[in-house]
Amino acid sequence: MKKKKMLLSQETMDIAMVRKVEALSGTSVRRCFQCGKCSAGCPMATFMEHPPNRVVRLLQLGQWQRILAGRSIWYCASCETCSTRCPNKVHLASIMDALRKLSWDQDGPSKESYVQLANKLFLQNIRTYGRQYEMRLAAVFNVKSGQFLKDMMLGPKLLTKGKLKVFHQKNRNMAEVEKIFSRIEEMRRKGEAL
Repeated sequence: MKKKKMLLSQETMDIAMVRKVEALSGTSVRRCFQCGKCSAGCPMATFMEHPPNRVVRLLQLGQWQRILAGRSIWYCASCETCSTRCPNKVHLASIMDALRKLSWDQDGPSKESYVQLANKLFLQNIRTYGRQYEMRLAAVFNVKSGQFLKDMMLGPKLLTKGKLKVFHQKNRNMAEVEKIFSRIEEMRRKGEAL
């Protein structure tokens, strides 16, 4: 794969978005001096297109689109190893969370859009049933992702072992679950939560 040159100019650098990431994460990308300790300790770095220190460097250069177009933010396990190892107290785990939030809001061109779809369906299931309904989650995910027969052979095995239920009951405390979702939505509107 041929690497493209990165052109930096006022037009290509979106510093406003970088400031938004800093505000959401509560940490400054400008503090990073590229020592590489975050990437050296990251258990997922080998799977990422842009390891943690490169994510910060791209942010410093205002190149957030390149980050959202890749899979790195979706492979982050939020283990906080990077944040713990940073000698300059850059909280990279929070930066990754902020980038995932921004990607979610923009329905970005992520190569890992199935992650976004699974996350969205998971939360819809919780809001509808108060708990996870695996059969519905798998069925709706397969239909929406275009992988209709993906788990066809796995389903019967899980059903016979009692690991998957065909019918599902709602949680008794649905009013409480709805209060949680409403509170989070209100906090997001106020900018208090991701």
